[in-house]
Amino acid sequence: MGVKKKILISVCLFLIVAIAVVAIVMFAPLPMKIKWNTIYDVGSNVKLLEAGGTGNPTNAAALIKYNADGSIDTSDWKVLQFTDMHLSEKNSGRAGNGSTMEEYIAAIEREKPDFVALTGDIITSFRGRARAVQLCEVMEKLGVYWAYCLGNHEGDAFYKLPRKELMQIVEKYPHCLTDASVKKTAAGEEVWGYGNFVVNLLGAENKVVQSLIFMDSGDAITNADADRLGVERGTYDYLKESQMTWYEEQVRAVAKDFDNAKTMLFIHIPLVEQRNMSYIALNNDKVLAEGWTIDTPIAGWSYVEGAIAKDHDGNVVGRVAVKDGWYAANGSKNFEGVCSSEYNNGMYTLMKSLRKWVNGLFCGHDHINDSVLYEAAGEGETPIYLAYGICSGYATYNLYKSNKTDDPDHWMKGYSVITIHADATFDYSGVSYDDNYAVTSYVTNSQPVNG
Repeated sequence: MGVKKKILISVCLFLIVAIAVVAIVMFAPLPMKIKWNTIYDVGSNVKLLEAGGTGNPTNAAALIKYNADGSIDTSDWKVLQFTDMHLSEKNSGRAGNGSTMEEYIAAIEREKPDFVALTGDIITSFRGRARAVQLCEVMEKLGVYWAYCLGNHEGDAFYKLPRKELMQIVEKYPHCLTDASVKKTAAGEEVWGYGNFVVNLLGAENKVVQSLIFMDSGDAITNADADRLGVERGTYDYLKESQMTWYEEQVRAVAKDFDNAKTMLFIHIPLVEQRNMSYIALNNDKVLAEGWTIDTPIAGWSYVEGAIAKDHDGNVVGRVAVKDGWYAANGSKNFEGVCSSEYNNGMYTLMKSLRKWVNGLFCGHDHINDSVLYEAAGEGETPIYLAYGICSGYATYNLYKSNKTDDPDHWMKGYSVITIHADATFDYSGVSYDDNYAVTSYVTNSQPVNG
């Protein structure tokens, strides 16, 4: 055998081995480290009523609670929101999946929720299939109903589990109420996205108390959309017109059939209006070129009391400001810019036009933004809240890594609790993993907590 042929064979063998190694690293299952023997059924009394089935007056999945004697349990509904868990490749250490899943499981066992809402960027690994299956199996063992809406990082690369396939995996599990089927508007138009669906919570007389609407807020805007809408390519996506039409139809359907019911919207990417609360970075001289100072905001804005970022040495490096006409509930803080789409699709305006039946929006996406923003409501009305869920994943960037806290143990991780009352009002609070599970109350009985 000639030298050239030997070299060619050696190169080919090397390439085959290299490709095999890359394939194994990228696609072979690598299960998360989960302590299965510590997980137990939390003993929920929630039952699922299939769409249009006996006892379900709606055309969507509905949940109802029963007492031991078979009567309807009309007590508060407890919903936990987890977001941006980023179950990626890293398993060990504090910044790994082990920490995230331990806290996640412990929170569900401690809180014993009636329902869990995951608002995107949950399965972000290129080994996504294995992690998706594990997450579903965890929820089956806990015995809690849940739903998953997509974030921007699910399926955002060729080597990741496709968005549609991820939704089709999770929806097969009995306790997962995600519905990946393509919806249509009343006019027969297909609704854009994967995972636009409704979960209704029922109360006395099997009537809807709260309708939970989940929608796919996309990934990155397409180049065609960016050019058509006159925004920069690569910006974040937005809710499409077909989705907004479908959303309005769901809200009006609840309003038509159930006098006191209200709705909540769960998406991943925040709306443009959430930029009315802003993180103001201060330079070493405590002054910004635009005229902000450490003590005084520019005209038209006010600083949020107590929302101050400090570097590792304890120096103030940023403040949080809210635009005039907008208000921040107690404990609100945005320590980074709001990464919404650059295109304002009018979703918030639509929600305001449906104000009577809308409680608010709950999103994720920005990992060190924990704010509840709202405008003043009219007489006899309650605000429409634009709320960030607390980032729940330790594998993501954090407050300390961003040099915006002098406490190395404060990463700004946790989860949110939505308590829904029989009269469709609600409470909203955040629980911090890093502060010994301290609770911050943002909203009580649909009224903002201020100070």
